[in-house]
Amino acid sequence: MSPSQLINKISLKKQDTILSASLILSITFAISALLGFLRNRFLLSRFFSCCADQLDAYNAAFRLPDLIFKLLVTGALSASFIPVFSRYLHKDKKTAYKIATTTINVLLITLFLLLSLIFIFAVPFSRLIAPGFNQQQISLMSSFTRILLTAQIFFLFSNFLTGIIQAHQIFLIPAISPILYNLSIIFGIIFISPVWGMRGVCFSVVIGAFLHFFIQIPLVKKLGFKYSFSIDTKLSGFKRILRLMAPRAISLGLTEIENTFTLLWASLLPAGSFSLLSIALQLVFFPSRIFGSTIAQASLPILSKNIAKNKLKTFRKTVINTIIQSLFLILPISVLMLVHRVAIVRLVFGAKQFPWSATLLTAKTLAFLIPTIVSQSVTQILARSFYAMHNTKTPLYVSFISVFFNLFANFFFVRFTNLGILGLAISASISNLIQLFGLFALFYLKVEEINLKHICQRISKIFLASLIMGLSIWFSMKVLDLFILDTSKTLNLTTLFLTSSFLGFLVYYFICNLFNIKESKDFSRFLFHRLA
Repeated sequence: MSPSQLINKISLKKQDTILSASLILSITFAISALLGFLRNRFLLSRFFSCCADQLDAYNAAFRLPDLIFKLLVTGALSASFIPVFSRYLHKDKKTAYKIATTTINVLLITLFLLLSLIFIFAVPFSRLIAPGFNQQQISLMSSFTRILLTAQIFFLFSNFLTGIIQAHQIFLIPAISPILYNLSIIFGIIFISPVWGMRGVCFSVVIGAFLHFFIQIPLVKKLGFKYSFSIDTKLSGFKRILRLMAPRAISLGLTEIENTFTLLWASLLPAGSFSLLSIALQLVFFPSRIFGSTIAQASLPILSKNIAKNKLKTFRKTVINTIIQSLFLILPISVLMLVHRVAIVRLVFGAKQFPWSATLLTAKTLAFLIPTIVSQSVTQILARSFYAMHNTKTPLYVSFISVFFNLFANFFFVRFTNLGILGLAISASISNLIQLFGLFALFYLKVEEINLKHICQRISKIFLASLIMGLSIWFSMKVLDLFILDTSKTLNLTTLFLTSSFLGFLVYYFICNLFNIKESKDFSRFLFHRLA
């Protein structure tokens, strides 16, 4: 087999199970996320000590472009496009591609109009969402925002190509796209920012977005999709997408309002606060994306197929098993991050230019955000189970309640306490837990024949095993730190982190087998089969 044939075979290989698809997504996302940490380390090293106000302006500049993109594109893809497109794909491929083309073009026109509005009024919008910024920061934020707007057009095309490819249950090539995106930004920080400053980093974001889109074009052509600037709004599938999209867009809108108000309150705190909160959230999103988002993303096409074929019993079993599999991975990771929070911040962001006081504050913020890891991982799976059932209203109602609480809590913690960004972290964790329990309660009422007692027993075993693992990590960490290693040195700190974590996971594996936890055996069989 020639190299080109081998690449062809790998890129077109379908993943028929959620575990195999999520494994592909998890590995590639982990690589991308590690590059993301490296990217932020370079950013902090380059700008935090000298230009914290510029760094805050850069991070805040993503708020408006991200808001528009998530309302239009993310809402359409996760909640409506993939479930509807998957249904037509298995029945009428030609019509499915017509629906895809129409959806892309309608959203492209809408996106262009909204981006034009933001471009014109970037300064007043920046003042509105970051009232604590000084005039120079507002000027920088609006300038950066205008540059970043172009990236959203490439992301629109790219994300729809990803949706089309994943609906075919092919995951590898779309999963590589974020890696190219992060590599582009790292290149910009190292080679462009010394000449053009933070604007050079913004231009590298646009280049990365183009690469994110460009790499998927050959594969989507092989799958038979041909883009054309045609619009047929009479297609019933397109109308169905719009109906399903509206509640999801509103739900995302509420989340983005929540994020915007978080930025608003953070802008009133000392310079650098928003950047520190952002990097703490990035650490939290790392495991929740790897073991939550990737599993949820992999599950949506399969769950949608179950609903399309009216396999309700299989659908219910798949959702419950997927949630527990996610918890089997995310609970021990959360405990590890709680115990090793200072070491993680030092290793990921602890450049010489990143002060010790900032390291401690980021680690404390991370501790209060730990519940968010678990809640977001499960919430994303539950939300996609509703989307697969063509129900986008239920997640909307739950989002409304959690966002309302978050807005009130943010106001309270910033105005009436001295907690600073720690208050924002506490608020985020509680609102995410509200969303988790709300969605699960409604899923339990919606789907019949769920053995709640059995589910609680399975989760309790995993939780207890994670706690025992956490104690073993803490004990080994203290022994190594006090008697063996000088952790003021990065190499020794890395050795301590890896050694105690490895011992902890050995304990976790032993306890899981002692408790006869099914997920431990399932993952072991799956990995041994893949490696064999």
